[in-house]
Amino acid sequence: MTTSVVAALAAMLLFVAVGPRLGDRLPPAAATVVLTVGSVIVAGSTGLVLAVLALTWLGQVPLIASMADWSAAELDASSPIPEFIAVGGLALLLAAGLRLLIRAVRRGRALIEVRRAHRGAPALVIVVDSDRPDAFATPSPGGRIVVTSALTEALSPAERRVVVAHERAHLRLGHTWWLLLADLAEAVNPLLRPTTGVVRHAVERWADEHAAREVGNRELVARTIARVALLRHDAGNPAVVPAATGGQVPRRVRALLAPSPGRRPWLAAVLVVLLMCSAVTTVAVERTGDALFDGVGTVQER
Repeated sequence: MTTSVVAALAAMLLFVAVGPRLGDRLPPAAATVVLTVGSVIVAGSTGLVLAVLALTWLGQVPLIASMADWSAAELDASSPIPEFIAVGGLALLLAAGLRLLIRAVRRGRALIEVRRAHRGAPALVIVVDSDRPDAFATPSPGGRIVVTSALTEALSPAERRVVVAHERAHLRLGHTWWLLLADLAEAVNPLLRPTTGVVRHAVERWADEHAAREVGNRELVARTIARVALLRHDAGNPAVVPAATGGQVPRRVRALLAPSPGRRPWLAAVLVVLLMCSAVTTVAVERTGDALFDGVGTVQER
């Protein structure tokens, strides 16, 4: 069991360390999908491993042992996990669960508020009267593109086309939900924070590429993104929805001034292999944990 736990933790740490670097070099769509799915897998693995560690200590509590029909004394003698590690696993598991609950409630409320504020609008694009230059897409399905009057007045017709194309990509591709999944995974395992940052940047780059294909002018898209960023400067936008000024704007502009990103399947393959290792080692932890508790149950029955 100790070996499988160490292997699972090593696989998770390897993804945490390597994932953001490799994902940053992938095309934005592939980076978003692979890193988000990977974050969810790593978060799930984190929770399962911590739960198994915690149970090796909790299972020795007489009440829990009697309910589960195993011997607390045999579990104490058979468990290869030191007590301080098991207690630490329980503390981390409770902290992860609390962080996940708090973040899910906060993000859920924010998404509901954004959706309620603009639901029922007859048009896909809504222009709201505001002196703050801003544009964002509300959650799909049934989402809307919200642009403020200050932004529309500051941009040329061609630039407004770019903004709408960018936000329409967020809407059609469900970027809000990719960001939410990555954010919740980070709540479970805070080591995934750099990965979440790369996902946020990749989502914006994904929308940039869609906008560039729609308007047929990469330089125009780059110029518009830079202009909107300068107009907004310190103005804040809803934290839970993707907006035109998300991600790292200078990097986005440089990427748009370069040719379209090529496919790099070998990088995605490396990340998939890392995730497979994480999944396999996590299953090994679950199997060895089952074997441990099955063993102490058998001993009690004898």
